[in-house]
Amino acid sequence: MALVAVPLVLAACGGSSGSSDPTSGSYNPAHTTLKDAGLEVCGDANNQIPQTLGSGPGVQASRAFFVAADCNGKETSPDTAMVFQFDSKQAVDAGYAKVQAAMPNGSTEKYGPLILVTTGPNREANLAAIDKALQKTYPITTTSG
Repeated sequence: MALVAVPLVLAACGGSSGSSDPTSGSYNPAHTTLKDAGLEVCGDANNQIPQTLGSGPGVQASRAFFVAADCNGKETSPDTAMVFQFDSKQAVDAGYAKVQAAMPNGSTEKYGPLILVTTGPNREANLAAIDKALQKTYPITTTSG
């Protein structure tokens, strides 16, 4: 199985650069994937990530943002978008159950080496928009065998 298409989608965040290359250390999801999903980043929500999920076996990075269709100048929102990047499919599979257990009110999806989580009143619509943006820009190619 090849999981080469999305090594750092959403997970890495470097400086203020708006790099759209998910393999780049300067990839900035706030200006690329989330924007492509029609979401505005209101502010950093890393304090919303449970400590038990932000690190551990296979976790390479985790990020969280307060998001909205329009932040109206606010730095927070009732909606968040989180991503956990893992180093292998096995780590994603193992981490998925932990993420779901820790965030039972979130909408959760696996996307290649990532686990995407959205919370808040618009969580399902936001996750669908993020997934659509990723499928359009960084489709995952898998092979059997």
